[in-house]
Amino acid sequence: MLILPIARSSATLAYYHSLDLHALQHGNVEVVAMDFGLKSTLFHECLVQDTWMIGAGGTFVLVCMWLYTGSLFVTIMTVIAVAFSLGMSYFMYTVIFELHFFPFMNLLATIVAVGIGADDAFIFCKVWRYVKAEKNSGISVELVHDALKHATPSMFVTSLTTASAFYASYISSITAIRCFSVFAGTATLANFVLMLTWLPAAVVVSEQWCFAPMVPPRWFTWHNKLRPAVMAAGQARALLDKFLVLSITKLHYLWLCLLGGIALGSIGVVFYYPRLKLPDSRNFQLFDSQHPFERYDVVYRDNFWFERLKMGSNEDALTAKMPLRFVWGILPIDNGDYLDPRRRGTIVYDDTFDMAAPESQRWLLRFCRRLKMQSFYQSMPGPLLPNCFIVSFKNWMQRRCRDPVNHIDRTPCCENSVFPYKRRVFEMCIVQAIADLYETPLYLRPGVAGLKFSDGKRPKIRALIVEYDSNHSYSPSFSEMDDFFQEVESWTRKELSEAPPGMRNGWFVSDLEFYDLQCTLSLDTLVSIGVSMAVALGVLLLVTLNVFISLYAILTILCIIFVTVAVLVLFGWTLNVLESIAISIAIGLSVDFSLHYGVHYRMCSAENRELAITYAVSCMGGPTAMAALTTAAAGAFMLPSTVLAYIQIGMFLVIVMTISWMYSTFFLGSLLCVGGPQHGFGQFSYTRCIRGDRSNGNSRAADRVNKTVHSNVFSDSTLSTSSTGCALHPSTSESHELEALNVRIHRGSFNRRLRRSGSTLTTLPSSASLPLSHCATTRKVSLPTDQSSSAPSAATVILVDDRDVDSRPTIADATEEPLMRY
Repeated sequence: MLILPIARSSATLAYYHSLDLHALQHGNVEVVAMDFGLKSTLFHECLVQDTWMIGAGGTFVLVCMWLYTGSLFVTIMTVIAVAFSLGMSYFMYTVIFELHFFPFMNLLATIVAVGIGADDAFIFCKVWRYVKAEKNSGISVELVHDALKHATPSMFVTSLTTASAFYASYISSITAIRCFSVFAGTATLANFVLMLTWLPAAVVVSEQWCFAPMVPPRWFTWHNKLRPAVMAAGQARALLDKFLVLSITKLHYLWLCLLGGIALGSIGVVFYYPRLKLPDSRNFQLFDSQHPFERYDVVYRDNFWFERLKMGSNEDALTAKMPLRFVWGILPIDNGDYLDPRRRGTIVYDDTFDMAAPESQRWLLRFCRRLKMQSFYQSMPGPLLPNCFIVSFKNWMQRRCRDPVNHIDRTPCCENSVFPYKRRVFEMCIVQAIADLYETPLYLRPGVAGLKFSDGKRPKIRALIVEYDSNHSYSPSFSEMDDFFQEVESWTRKELSEAPPGMRNGWFVSDLEFYDLQCTLSLDTLVSIGVSMAVALGVLLLVTLNVFISLYAILTILCIIFVTVAVLVLFGWTLNVLESIAISIAIGLSVDFSLHYGVHYRMCSAENRELAITYAVSCMGGPTAMAALTTAAAGAFMLPSTVLAYIQIGMFLVIVMTISWMYSTFFLGSLLCVGGPQHGFGQFSYTRCIRGDRSNGNSRAADRVNKTVHSNVFSDSTLSTSSTGCALHPSTSESHELEALNVRIHRGSFNRRLRRSGSTLTTLPSSASLPLSHCATTRKVSLPTDQSSSAPSAATVILVDDRDVDSRPTIADATEEPLMRY
């Protein structure tokens, strides 16, 4: 070790930076650790310096959104909406909720807002393309209404479940986790409100004004330069949808066995070996484990005696044992602000505490004697007032009643009084005894234990603390500290059950702050997961009204959580405060994709499972893949940081988004493909519940509606919103707010070019049409004879290429082979 003759403070920051520029190695000698006393200062500096990584990730997300939506204006408005949601959440956090403590962990809500905002933007833009291609009549109120009608339920379900997952963490006793739950949950709800108001308005403005003839398009997009990139993105989306549909419908058993086996193995990793462990160090790590400051604190500090001596004022600190503290007169009630650690509250006194009662004196003496007989007691030589004052006080009362030197009469505080002492004698003599004992400091070990008096002319005993040493040394191991606490706590409760009324409200405490943190993390994390799963299941049941779809989605979410935690455990993570918040974020982010697929599977009324899952994957495969890609990429940009929080956040985002998308797409899709409900199995209906059996006839009639339109599944720009063929609740003939996007016939009686009003998103040529005949049975689609409003519309294909309608395929051609179009 080399000790430098400089102050250990933040003033050495410039000197550290000069050392950091050089390789501190000469031959086989290397500087592996150092401590300059500026760990916190350097941490705050690195927090600011490494924000460029967050900015780079945000830029990548923006570019991906631009390529997917095809409009720079909509992309910028989405980013502004995310920023506004965070601003609204902060306003409500500080002004409405009146919370003044804003921990660093709350900044993690930014990641959540970006992920959810991008997900909602992808979904709404895709639905907008559907309904705009179907209406083909420019911007109208009906167009916006249809887009919102089909996008709102999916966004509502995911926003509600995600916010509930965050709010469920409020049950934690840790202030940082509570504050994060409030801020992140509020930001999620604010984001949902803006996505229903701000984003649709931005899309309308983009369509009507940003690309109007009076405004040069180059002011908003570089159409010609981006056209190849947009074309490539469209082709990639088409290929992705085709791959997803074919892999799920053809390889569903393989996916179930593979992903199910991984989930089962993850359960063993989390609970058996190496299992999710609680933190084993009091040091809060700020940098990566290879940083010289962290290596000194974690590896080398305890090897030096002068560092170990800092824990105490003398050598006793090296062999210090866990104290046994028993408190009376103060109730174990925390009336402080649980959301602000600076407001600790006030002391709550026990009005029933009565130490002066003779039965209380007798019981306390017996309590101290029994305590010394326990296996966890550590014998200490000499009489000490903090140990048990009643023993020292009884010995003090054995003095002679008349002082042989000063001839002072000490009555009644003398040998004439018999133990237990009368109340008047005890209250008068205890004050004199404490005053005499404090005049002899060698007889009294300073500390927090002993008798505590109230201020005033007549001091009154308000509290009592009895303290002994145990034979248990401090250990960061949760199991060892839990055994110690449970042993002492159970014995204390047994003794207090036999105490007189004035001593019955005592309690045991020790230096258990770190153990309490471990216990809180282990319990509250499990409870928050359970509450989040219950809320997600309830929301799914209320929206889909299908038991099996809801259970499949919850099973998928549980698999995502277990696999994610298992991967983090294999990377060496322990369950600390940041990791507990990460699990809450994992719950919030993992529910989105599963809920999207579950809701859209329910929205389709096709009798065949394969057609229903094809519809769900075709609708949600692209948006969910883009949401996962953008969020994971944003996390990957943070991995080169030296700040441990940034590294863990980046690693977590990459892992959770990859696993969430994989399981939601392939595992849930395979579950629905193999055992998804069909023919209304496990399905409930609000109409039946409200109207009773009178709706059964209508339900049966609706079930007989021609559903052959679902043999053709279209993507992006060819699905219609006007048909009832894919209603959420097909048991009735009435349209539902979640009815699916279907295909509408547009006859070629008109000859005009179909071109989207100003956007970089161009449609693909006919070669981009991907046949789905490999995964769905091809059927002829006959036009219904009944053209009333209640009959489903016939099915043709809308081609949105920049060519005349006359060059489109005929209806007969469209019915021979189903298409998936962008």
